[in-house]
Amino acid sequence: MEQKHFVGLTEQEVLESRSKYGENLLTPPKETPWWKLYLEKFGDPIIIILLVATAISLVFGIIHGDFTESIGIIFAVLIATGVGFWQEYDAKKKFDAMKSDKDYEHVKVRRDGTVLEITKDQLVVGDIVILAAGDEIPADIELFEAIEMKVSEASMTGESVAVSKYPCRDFKGSGFAPNLLLRGTTIEQGLGEGIVVKVGDSTEIGKTTRQASEETNNKTPLEEQLDGLAAKINVAAFTIATIMFIILNIVHWMDNDFSWTWDTLLTEVRFLMGAVVVIIVAVPEGLPLSVTLALAFSMKTMAKENNLVKKMHACETIGAVNVIFSDKTGTLTQNSMTVVDTDIKPENKELLNVIGALNSTANWSHDSQVLGNPTEGAILKFIGHKQTEQLRSEYHTVSCIPFSSLYKYMVTYVEKRSDGSRLMMIKGAPEVIAKLINKDDYLAEVSNQQARGRRAISAAIIHGLTFEELKAVLDNGETLKDNDYIGTWFIEDPVRADVPHAIGQCYKAGIDVVMMTGDNLKTGSEIARQAGFKDIWAIEAKDFNEAIKTEHATREFPNVIARCTPTNKLNILKWAQEKGYVCAMTGDGVNDSPSLNYADVGIAMGSGTSVAKEAADIILLDDAFPSIVTGVKWGRSLFKNIKNFLYMQLSINVSACLIAVFGPIVGVAMPFTVTQFLWINLVMDSLAAIALASEPADENVLSEKPRDRKEFIINKSLAKAIFGFGGLIWLLCTLVLWGMKHNVEFLSHMNLTVFFAAYMVLNWWNLFNARVIGKNKSIFDGLGRNLKFVGVALGILFVTIVIVQIGGEAFQTVPLSWQTWGYIILFTSPVVIVRELWYRLVSRK
Repeated sequence: MEQKHFVGLTEQEVLESRSKYGENLLTPPKETPWWKLYLEKFGDPIIIILLVATAISLVFGIIHGDFTESIGIIFAVLIATGVGFWQEYDAKKKFDAMKSDKDYEHVKVRRDGTVLEITKDQLVVGDIVILAAGDEIPADIELFEAIEMKVSEASMTGESVAVSKYPCRDFKGSGFAPNLLLRGTTIEQGLGEGIVVKVGDSTEIGKTTRQASEETNNKTPLEEQLDGLAAKINVAAFTIATIMFIILNIVHWMDNDFSWTWDTLLTEVRFLMGAVVVIIVAVPEGLPLSVTLALAFSMKTMAKENNLVKKMHACETIGAVNVIFSDKTGTLTQNSMTVVDTDIKPENKELLNVIGALNSTANWSHDSQVLGNPTEGAILKFIGHKQTEQLRSEYHTVSCIPFSSLYKYMVTYVEKRSDGSRLMMIKGAPEVIAKLINKDDYLAEVSNQQARGRRAISAAIIHGLTFEELKAVLDNGETLKDNDYIGTWFIEDPVRADVPHAIGQCYKAGIDVVMMTGDNLKTGSEIARQAGFKDIWAIEAKDFNEAIKTEHATREFPNVIARCTPTNKLNILKWAQEKGYVCAMTGDGVNDSPSLNYADVGIAMGSGTSVAKEAADIILLDDAFPSIVTGVKWGRSLFKNIKNFLYMQLSINVSACLIAVFGPIVGVAMPFTVTQFLWINLVMDSLAAIALASEPADENVLSEKPRDRKEFIINKSLAKAIFGFGGLIWLLCTLVLWGMKHNVEFLSHMNLTVFFAAYMVLNWWNLFNARVIGKNKSIFDGLGRNLKFVGVALGILFVTIVIVQIGGEAFQTVPLSWQTWGYIILFTSPVVIVRELWYRLVSRK
């Protein structure tokens, strides 16, 4: 076997292996073509209702030779689906620009007795790969030879500290075997050789990537709500249409004798057309476009605040989240080992820096980046680039004993260039150094620091021995008699400075935060404490199923889960979703990607792996956990804006439907034309949606609890407002129509143009009420700060006046005098005056 390792595969064996096990390429996630992305928008239930209404109106359009309403509805559908498609397509293009491909980097292999360089994709099972510090592992490899090898598995396990790798057999512990190198991880120290055991999709990263790209078919909370709303609108529309058809028949045949003639058939067709008009009125044609515009506006705004939203509905879903499952490394922490404390006497500070700078294999790059072992790199960063280089220029190394995981220390013997004086220094694990120098009084502090999840490196100076004498003492396991303990560095991957405040905001907003990490229990618990976690309940992932069976004083399930594999994370996430939680998952590594894919909203770090970003719905461009809180704020505010718009549009639909049904009863067959209805539903409501979507995020939403996912979007209070205002407008308009028909003195001079204009302006005034509905504040609060809303609102009034003045035959209107417009605006203004008086005199108290 050793001979085969030395020789490697022959060319024929390479071909046979590639034929049997495949190429070393990860199958990319299936790209959704642009046309399919667009067609998916037609799956919206309200879009489907509109398409049915289009088909019905086309039939009657053929009969009557008038396709106005059909064209209007088709226009609404195309605009709504087009805007939604473009926003997601644009986000996809931005995301694609972030991706990179590493399948064609070069690796060294032994083949047929020769060392060759081939591209990563050419590797096959059985290849012998030569590896060294800095290499990214190109496939899953079993080591058969290694020298002081340490590998960073952070992308696969989340553990921030590099792990030792060495040949072994029959590994029975937890986690990945020490002789197994995983594709996508990086060698930080040492060198070795190994045999490729898995390539491409069969590797651990390949399996994880597959889970990250699976179709989950999960519906977002907003999609569930809009599906329910569409079903109710569908039932209501056809019920009202049926009632109207019956009423029209009763009213007509009460005064006429019924007999089956051609005229009777035409009369029934006319009545049926009237019922279809009611369906068109009842269905809010502008709703899909309005919701899409609101989501699109939030996408744009969130991108400015470092939330790149890939999937439009994620804008709102993040606001419904009540549990955030977070990775530790790179999400809560900086993913950078840092010296956070020292145990040192003031007089020894300079000497400790000398040991840290000289007794090290780490180096500074030309662009001030630390290269090499992360622990030694942390010490160099603590000393500083300039001082490190200065100290190294003052000394030169005479001899060295490299660090070994076997004896856990490193010795360097240096000479000062200026005077030839020599210095023997040693650093390593505190308990090892204590035993060698026979001094352990500092170990109590070391123990305290290690209990907080920190790593400790101790240093000492050795006197009175030559380098050869020192080696002999160390080889014999003897104590070093003449020495000085200099100090200890305490190192950790520190919590990001802005995380504790963000965690506090999450708790205030009723959102639980759960850490799922591949790191050990002690480190995970300490990081959680530093991050501001409440009521910490820490377990290892393997114990999760047993832990949730036991009662806990304050929690339903643990909030620190250590030693998590990708499968553990996914299973725990699915358990929480089955319990009814709306779950967000944050992460940056390959190990996070399946959970990012299956979460209600997956949030990846911008500096994370391409697999994680591919699986996510939102990418944090600044890698900052507080940006998630910003996303929650926008998501909750967006949902409120959508509800405000629903109040605006559905109150119009309620009043318009009732006016259409009762108009014939009071003698006005068609109070509004189909074109006028479509104008109100499509153009006016869409502009209103833009105005309401421009309302900035409300900080107060972070003081509220997450909404109940199962609660219908039209709750009791909103339903009262919709039917209350809609019913009031219907009653007023019906009385006006009756007065117009029966020549009531005050109303006899009115015509249907004035009626249409007044109805439009009534609802325009209601736009100001819609902005603050459910917020218990004045319509003037924040109005001056939202110039977009003011601008769009004035634009709506302007367009309303223009369409009435120039509508002509298409809208069946005649121009009105400016005096008439003044009266209309004045007499409809009580819509806001009464509401504002109610707020100031009753509600505010």
